[in-house]
Amino acid sequence: MQLLNKQECQVIAYLADGLTHEQIGKKLEWSELTVESRLEEMMRKLNMSHSYQLISWAYLEGVLK
Repeated sequence: MQLLNKQECQVIAYLADGLTHEQIGKKLEWSELTVESRLEEMMRKLNMSHSYQLISWAYLEGVLK
């Protein structure tokens, strides 16, 4: 079972590259609020409390290289 879809992984990759929520939103043609909501949803799904944990998880799981 895949925990995150391709688009969610892309959001984490942008975050790992140092992009702000606003910059990520522009790249994906989303609002900043949508980016924040999606990050919160991913953190909830993976039982995490901070977006930096998503980045660490993604590296450990091989989602980011």
